[in-house]
Amino acid sequence: MDLLYFAGLAFLGGLILNVMPCVLPVLTLKVFHLLEHSENDAATNRMHGLAYTAGVVLTFLALAGVLIGLKAAGHAVFYGKQFQSTSFLAVMVAVLLAFSLNCFGVFEITVGVSGGPGRDGYRGSFVNGVLATILSTPCSAPLFGTAVAYALLAAPPHETLLLFAASGLGLAAPFLLITHVPSLRRFLPKPGAWMDTFKQLLGFTLLGTAVWLGGILFGKLSPASGSRMLWALFGLSLLLWAVGRYGNLMQSLARRIGTRVVLVAGVVAMGMWVNLEPAESRVAEAPSASADHEHPVVKDGKINWIAYDEPRIARERARKRPVFVDFTADWCISCKANEKAVIETEATRALLIDTQILPMKADMTDDDPVLEREMKRLGRSAIPIYVIYLPDGSYKLLPEVLTPDLLHGALKDAAARFPKSGYLAPDPA
Repeated sequence: MDLLYFAGLAFLGGLILNVMPCVLPVLTLKVFHLLEHSENDAATNRMHGLAYTAGVVLTFLALAGVLIGLKAAGHAVFYGKQFQSTSFLAVMVAVLLAFSLNCFGVFEITVGVSGGPGRDGYRGSFVNGVLATILSTPCSAPLFGTAVAYALLAAPPHETLLLFAASGLGLAAPFLLITHVPSLRRFLPKPGAWMDTFKQLLGFTLLGTAVWLGGILFGKLSPASGSRMLWALFGLSLLLWAVGRYGNLMQSLARRIGTRVVLVAGVVAMGMWVNLEPAESRVAEAPSASADHEHPVVKDGKINWIAYDEPRIARERARKRPVFVDFTADWCISCKANEKAVIETEATRALLIDTQILPMKADMTDDDPVLEREMKRLGRSAIPIYVIYLPDGSYKLLPEVLTPDLLHGALKDAAARFPKSGYLAPDPA
């Protein structure tokens, strides 16, 4: 019964991921794909839907397999962990750049060199499914986080695979439904010349996503490595232009094969040349006892976050002072959306000043075993996580998608139970 319940949550959570901001670029890809093939026969459209679904579900299963392996090896795991890897980010930036150049007409994606449209079209739908799944991983949707937490923390491996497959079916369901119910096609706009403009605009959304991930990647790399990565992206763009110019379907088969061999060799060579050397880490100074007392919760018109610090949480609890912790990451779009709409607002800042609840940020942009261990203790396997640690040893977990009422209500409840008038002086020891 528990498995059916969490499978239902996983499916609904995957369905909700379709409207999360991290999947928006791929949603536009899917819409364009539907319009481009809107006049296909029903059987062809069904095959596109099945190919896309296969890409989504198999990628979810692959992610589950990796996480199961990491868990078996004794590592803490959570959904979206791959975005902590510079190698993964570098590959994603390159793939998104390639897709955007394709939308701009620099080259055409044809998996085979013979140019057979049907088979290559299905492969393109499969690849779109893979990309949609990967880009969904920085987000955690309502219900989805609960299902993933059960899958990664409590379920045996075979149930984890089943639950991730259910999430994949939820993510693929809208596209699958439209391709299998011909009557729904009447809600789509008619194909026309406007589609070229739409495709180019779509290319800019993908390029914007590549720039966003690139900003995160370059923040992790040394200046020399960042420079090499930029030149590698330039080289990739040049190679793809050459494929479009000299390896298109108007060229001979030998030339098409030759350009693809050069492309593969060039990509391999650039991959070996790029050195993803991390930037020098900056170690923050440990807060002093006097800082416990003097740290303002708001400074220069912004929430004055301090870095996650377990001893500091223990000291604040001993002082009868609640602590509000935001588990976030630079690559987590849901985190950024909540921060802009709910957390970093005048109303929240005023409430923190009034209650003097300490704001603390747990940054998971990079690998951090301490934070991953705390996530596991909290029973969560995806970010964002919002938690208020209370002086009585308990804590209050908030939903992944915040509203002002939810956050402000939780802070007010904590302040009512533990008012600032009851805070003790910090321990000078």
